[in-house]
This record gives sequence, C-alpha cells and structure tokens, in this order.
Amino acid sequence: MAGQELKLALRKMLQVELEAMQYYQQTTRFMRDEGAIYHFNQLAQEELEHARTFYAVYPDNDLPEFAELVKNLPNEKATLKVIDQHLVARLTEQQALQLAIKLEAAVADRLQKMLGQIQGPAARAAIEKNIESTLGHQELIEQDYRRLFR
Repeated sequence: MAGQELKLALRKMLQVELEAMQYYQQTTRFMRDEGAIYHFNQLAQEELEHARTFYAVYPDNDLPEFAELVKNLPNEKATLKVIDQHLVARLTEQQALQLAIKLEAAVADRLQKMLGQIQGPAARAAIEKNIESTLGHQELIEQDYRRLFR
C-alpha cells in the first residue's frame, strides 16, 4: 500500500474506532440491563485504545493531537453514520445489541481487508491486534444478546 493510501486507511480506521466508542457511550444511556451497560462501557474504552494504536502507527504528523480528535467528535466526516442522537434514543436494547454486532463484524472485515494491503510491521501488528480485539467485542455482545433475548 502506497504512503498516501496507508495514511488514508489509518485515518479512516481511527475515525471508525472513535465513532464506535461514541456509539457505545451514547447507547448506554438508553439501556436497562446492567450487564450490557457494563460491557458497552468497557467496549467504549477499548475502542478508544484501538484508536490510539492507529494514531500511534500513523506515518506522518499531519493529524491533530489525539485528545483533540476525541474532543471534536462527532463531526461531519463521520464514517459509520450511525451516531445520531435521535436514532440511538429510539433503539431498543435488542436493536442496540444487534447494531453493535453488525458494527463489530463490519470493522473486523475492514481491518482484514486493510491487513492484506499493509506491509509495515508496526501497522500490521496494530491491525492484527485490533482484529483480534474486535472479534472479541463481537463475541461479548453476542453473549449479551443470547443471554437477554434467546
């Protein structure tokens, strides 16, 4: 993957991780199950850490400070387009969990595709770590879903 493509891909994944963090944070305000709330809060923190790993391997210094990126969410360049206060407020717990499962699956798929194009060892290691963690997130959410709705 060429330098500009790598930068673009890492920027996109950084944004996706921050948006996922925001989704988990916002959704907990409308959930009732303490176990699911706990897991969503935990996932929000892990998404923040994923974003940090992409930020750390970003090969240039043309991004704002990490704290500024986090502070400026949401923004008009949203990738996931699911972080809508009105949408989140209308979701049932079941729908929120279903959406989270789909979100994690989509992120894992994007990361896997990116991994096939990346050569640099630091970026590959960050992506591999995030794939593993993202699949773990998906499994955790699926467990909550099964516990509550099956």
